Amino acid sequence: MKLKILFGLILTTCAIFLLTAFKPQETGKICFIRSTNSIGSMVAYKVYIDDELVCNLKNKRYSTHNVTPGEHTVSVQNTGLSSHKKSRPLKITVAADKTNYLVVVNASDVYLQESVESSAQELLKRVAATAKCLPSEDKK
Repeated sequence: MKLKILFGLILTTCAIFLLTAFKPQETGKICFIRSTNSIGSMVAYKVYIDDELVCNLKNKRYSTHNVTPGEHTVSVQNTGLSSHKKSRPLKITVAADKTNYLVVVNASDVYLQESVESSAQELLKRVAATAKCLPSEDKK
């Protein structure tokens, strides 16, 4: 009888461990949209999440990235002839199963601006998706 109880406890513990170990992790999304005018249109901008390069974003393109929910810092960098410094960091809070839309603004300086979903959806109709936006992804 004790052996059956012990076996049942071990089996239950293993089942709980397996269910928690393979539980899908919640993610949110960050969508970078670049629909600029002719200024700098031939140059790809470097886009960063938490100081990690995630995309070389070309003109009239957008890219979407899965991230863990919580606070993240995003920035963009012009790789053209002008200054190569990163934009002012923008802190955003990403919620699980939600998308944060960020628009690349090319004014006197390049920077990111948050957008509401309805405005972002209008911009997304005029740009194309970029699936492989890092050089290392082209080799895969």
